[in-house]
Amino acid sequence: MEKINKHHRIIVIVLMFLMLVGGLVVIPDYGMPWDEVLEIQTLGANIREYIGLVQGEKAEPTASASKISFPDYKDHPDMDHGQSVYYAFSPALFIDFGTGADRTVMLLWHAYTFLVFMAGVAGLYFICSTLGGDWKYGVLGSLFLYLSPRFFAEGHYNSKDIVTMSLAILCIWFGMKMIGTKKFGYAVLFALTGAIATNTRISAVFLFGLLGILYIITLSVQKEWTKKHFLSGLTAVLAFVAFYYLLSPAAWRDPVGFISYTLSRSSNFEAWPGFVYFWGIPQRPVPWQYIPVMIGVTTPVLLLLLILAGHVTSILQLVKDIKEKKFSIATPVYLLCIVYIWAFLLFAMIRQPILYNSWRHFYFLYGALLILSVGAVQFVISRLTGRAKWIPVGAVGAQLAACLAIILISHPFQFVYYNALAGSNPAQGYEYDYWNVSQVNLLMKLVDENTDVLVFNISANDWYTADGLTKAYRILPEEYKEHIKVLAFNGEPHASADYVMQNELPEKVMALEKIGGQGYWIYMGYDFVPADVCAKAAVLTSQTSPFNQPVDFMVIYALGDE
Repeated sequence: MEKINKHHRIIVIVLMFLMLVGGLVVIPDYGMPWDEVLEIQTLGANIREYIGLVQGEKAEPTASASKISFPDYKDHPDMDHGQSVYYAFSPALFIDFGTGADRTVMLLWHAYTFLVFMAGVAGLYFICSTLGGDWKYGVLGSLFLYLSPRFFAEGHYNSKDIVTMSLAILCIWFGMKMIGTKKFGYAVLFALTGAIATNTRISAVFLFGLLGILYIITLSVQKEWTKKHFLSGLTAVLAFVAFYYLLSPAAWRDPVGFISYTLSRSSNFEAWPGFVYFWGIPQRPVPWQYIPVMIGVTTPVLLLLLILAGHVTSILQLVKDIKEKKFSIATPVYLLCIVYIWAFLLFAMIRQPILYNSWRHFYFLYGALLILSVGAVQFVISRLTGRAKWIPVGAVGAQLAACLAIILISHPFQFVYYNALAGSNPAQGYEYDYWNVSQVNLLMKLVDENTDVLVFNISANDWYTADGLTKAYRILPEEYKEHIKVLAFNGEPHASADYVMQNELPEKVMALEKIGGQGYWIYMGYDFVPADVCAKAAVLTSQTSPFNQPVDFMVIYALGDE
């Protein structure tokens, strides 16, 4: 063990490199989520403002080289969707990639997104190794995040929620460094990561504030109030405000109005007209237990237990610290994580705002949840002796191995992972491919498995599936495009279609909407159910737990074939 510890830096670097390469290699396997183009448009709206500021309004670009439009912020309802973390990516939007440009831009966008995800993985290593006092706890924290099935998948394409989570992790790390060293350099880095995170999702300002309060408490308890330390804290605050303003062009014209609009949109998504399929029925708003339940059924079970245990061990450690009058950075950070987590969970449970698609709007909490889970492991192991230490080590190792197996077996559909707590048939109670990410995979599978068909005339069975089908076609590899002809959905599948695609989510929502007879979201009065009369030409199936039944979550039916 001593030899391993001596070379731990090499081990960590190699592990991080393998995780990075492993993620980058599989980037082409993931499709485009529902709102990816919208996020790129928002980035373009930012770039318009910067270019207009420097070169004048007439020089503002209105579209990318691949024809993605860049709206003016005054006409853009998604102005609250900050994209400052992608500013370094923006030059790629003006490169003419020629044939297949839509797919090339998507792949580059996903690669950039995965790099941000990996920054969060690395940040978690530094946090957990510092709090646990051992580099191995840092590795554990990194693996907990990297091997969480949903997060591994969405780390490739979720440019809003995963990115906010990674930035929140980095904000915690640099906040810890500022609190521990009181250095101006870390104060600036803390402010920068906090500002970028807040620009991405304004809820991050609460985390920045909590860490600022912890800085004040630490100086007070340790009796280290000096002019230098005061100025270091003041630097963090002023730099945060300056960075946030500079990174948020939408705020330049009307700062107060922008912040008010952003707070309103971020706290309640009532402009969204849809429903959430939860516990077998479409719901709007979601019930109070929605977010805790979704965290519970989409997080690996042992990890979930460790997160809960981390709450308890943090309190026990606090009691011990008070009795011994010995305080370190670890216990306050664990308590900060608890406050951070429950402030937002209680908000969702009490206010019941309009939310959609699982708990992705709360992914920014996952870093804090994992910090608690690693803290629980450290708490237990530190109190065991001899061979007894191998019991928790073995359990954690088995969970990590199971997560790796799930990622490999279910690839590239880890984003529909449910654990055993979701029941034997998760499709009865929960959503699967909400974002239509898998449709490009299904089109490719259709071509690969039916080589006797030269051209597939395909339509969708509802507008929801149709939106994803159109986007999936655009980012198909060129060798597949020549075999696919997408026909419009106009209230029903196109009359010339030979095949029809059906996402299982709108299929079950439409069935329930027809029964309810009101509040239609997807159902448009067309009663054709291809599953009742057509043969399956290609299908995507998920089974992410041996306790769950296989679910056909995306299907293409051959019209006329029974």
